[in-house]
Amino acid sequence: MKHALILAGIFAVLAIIARGTIMPGPYSYDEADYRYAATLGWRANAFDSPSMSLPEFVKTGLNRGRDAGAKTELSDAIRNSGDVLFYRHWHGPIYVEWLSLVRRFIPSELLTRMSNYLFAMAAAIGMYFGVLWLLRGPAGQTAAILASVLYLWSYPVVRSTELAPHQFFAACVAAALLLLAKIADVRGPAARACWYAAVFVSAVAFCLLEVAFALVLTALVCLYLQRDRLKPDLRFAGWSMALFAAAVFVIWPAALLKLSFVKSYLFMAYLALFRGNAWGPGATVAGTWWLRLLRSPVPWILAVIGAFWFVKARPRASVLVPFLVFSVAMSAAIFPVKTVEARYTLPLWSGLVLFAACSAGLMLSQWQPAARLAATGFIAAAMLAASLPSLRAGLPGHDARCETMLAAIRDRGLASKTLLVPHGDLPMLHCYFPRSHFRQYYDEAAIPEQVRHGGVDFVIDRSDPPRFIPAAAIR
Repeated sequence: MKHALILAGIFAVLAIIARGTIMPGPYSYDEADYRYAATLGWRANAFDSPSMSLPEFVKTGLNRGRDAGAKTELSDAIRNSGDVLFYRHWHGPIYVEWLSLVRRFIPSELLTRMSNYLFAMAAAIGMYFGVLWLLRGPAGQTAAILASVLYLWSYPVVRSTELAPHQFFAACVAAALLLLAKIADVRGPAARACWYAAVFVSAVAFCLLEVAFALVLTALVCLYLQRDRLKPDLRFAGWSMALFAAAVFVIWPAALLKLSFVKSYLFMAYLALFRGNAWGPGATVAGTWWLRLLRSPVPWILAVIGAFWFVKARPRASVLVPFLVFSVAMSAAIFPVKTVEARYTLPLWSGLVLFAACSAGLMLSQWQPAARLAATGFIAAAMLAASLPSLRAGLPGHDARCETMLAAIRDRGLASKTLLVPHGDLPMLHCYFPRSHFRQYYDEAAIPEQVRHGGVDFVIDRSDPPRFIPAAAIR
């Protein structure tokens, strides 16, 4: 009952601070692509059918690198081919299959976005009871409360409401790290059971986001550091690899049969190395990391304090090793991602929060009960006070331009026409009118030339409200 009341209070605060943070309008850009992929069904997503082969993918990428002017034609060609992996933005299929399930019961955009909080709440519950399982006594109770508070009341969690797999991934990371941390507390069959469970959860994370390699690396480091407990041999290695491969094969057969995961990693490497504004225009690396600190500073401050304490407290604090290793590895993995979007912090967030909360719990366990309770309350209050300004700033409203555009296409019977549309509007329009014919433009100066090539009935411009210009008026 005590734990239920604590979690209920934490969730109640989440409900208050999250009010109005979910965008109510139509699906746009990434969301629209995920939503469209969900309509294709589990078989198409599991087997990536249709999707270009790996040699064709590499050849297309090399040709694109030699011809910078082919961007529009390449994107149109891939979209028109119906490449499933492209519509999932090169991620694994689990989240899209979740959306396929949700769409059967939840028709509205608002409620579908709200369902993402189920992953955040599951992660918080898992952290709470996982930390109690990991740490005994006052340290466990303090760390459990702090882990749930630092996670659920943070900017990355509260403001990551758009359709994307990052909330799901963060929940998997939390589960895997807690299992890896428990290995330091048990021996024999129990240690191996934790290891195999962590391997399975890591395979699930692998089928969500490409940055799961940081979690796999963390598991390998923990395997080496806990080799006296796990006693690895060839049979152990074989079972571990077989379990990982089998889990991936069941969830995402195309990852192994078509090497789809290789395409995903190649594309993400391309974004990181050659597309400066792939995650949003105008951001810098320094600005991105400064915003991450500014928006929810308390977990970062506690993590820094915990790092200094960890150096002094080893080996007493060996349970913290997976959280620390993962935080470093994931920070390196997402370091070049320049963006103001909250969801791109989530892959790191579970590890950072668990390290901050558990190190704080271990430190505070040495205090008297009254002082420990006061310190826990102070940290929770500081977390809320420091995060609240960012959480409540810039709340989303209805996207009147997109709603007007969709309504005009329906009401004026333009779904049967060929429309030349802005690049940023294409995913949304394709999601809501999947059988219609759209072409895209990046630069309005290129519109007359594209119209002269023929086959265009109307042009939609970028104005608000958008104008539908007959192609004949442009010629």
